[in-house]
Amino acid sequence: MSIIMEVNTLLNYELYSDILRVTESDVNLNEFKGKTVLITGAGELLGFYLTCAFLISNDLYDTKIKVIAVDSSDDIFKQYGKLTYREDIDFTVSEDYSNLLTTGADCVISLKPLINDISALNMFELINKNNARAVINSRSSVYGDVFNGRDKIYEGDIGYNDCCGENPDIQSMRCSESAALALVKQYGRDIKLTRMCSVYGAMKKGCDKKYFDILTDVIDKNDIEIEKNDGALESCIYVTDAASAVLKVLLDDKPGDIYNIASAKASSVHIFAQFCVKLFSNLDLKIVYKEKPHTLSPMAPTVKVLDISKLKSLGISPEVELQDGIVKAAKILYESKK
Repeated sequence: MSIIMEVNTLLNYELYSDILRVTESDVNLNEFKGKTVLITGAGELLGFYLTCAFLISNDLYDTKIKVIAVDSSDDIFKQYGKLTYREDIDFTVSEDYSNLLTTGADCVISLKPLINDISALNMFELINKNNARAVINSRSSVYGDVFNGRDKIYEGDIGYNDCCGENPDIQSMRCSESAALALVKQYGRDIKLTRMCSVYGAMKKGCDKKYFDILTDVIDKNDIEIEKNDGALESCIYVTDAASAVLKVLLDDKPGDIYNIASAKASSVHIFAQFCVKLFSNLDLKIVYKEKPHTLSPMAPTVKVLDISKLKSLGISPEVELQDGIVKAAKILYESKK
């Protein structure tokens, strides 16, 4: 394979070092040697990290992995810059994946939640036609409002969903998951499902907005503005841990399994903001609370904290502590603004 430009010469030092953690994690990327891997959502935070991790593996270990990077916007070409000149990666812009049906792929990492019937059908046809090993990612919002009487949400839980409410995509994700499991049962396809909590890192697209806004406030040396009731516990995860977990699930030998992906410790927007104030005390930042019309109720659904016992059973446990992830993301954002 003729590599035109190596990743370490095209990304800033902090970003490259961060993505290198995924390449050098205990996930054996040699399992993908000589294979073609298709990644949807490649223009977003998690997809970018996974794509670049494969390219770095090619640079360092000559794994000869071919990546097909798919995104819904042609902004992906600007985002990847000179990486688009490499021979080990192809880029495709697609809304509904109809132009991928003749594409060959050994592995599919579907990071963009399938919330459209046409895109879901095309994705499953692609997987079925290629008999590809695949992981289908949903957001943790797929659970809806869970009332399980426990302090965490488990893979077997399902909650109330108001189809006309704030999360109209929940039902579509549930249907897509059911279709994926049907392919496993009827045709023996190697498909696993992941349910991803909020991901944070140093990229606006694909990073949970509330966390990215806080990080941006820190870099811009502005006071941090959050809602008064943003103290509700929820799961979040740093992007490198999320990327390693997705790869570990993809390589798992149990088709049809479902895994929550989250950090080991629950957090909240308030805790995230407090850490930022403490970690960057030299900036003399303050937390400013916005008014909000409603408050948390003791009758509220189970907090959005995901149980990761099944994920740990694969031999992986998210290792980036919240404060460490905040510092890493802040360094990358700061360096990118120089």
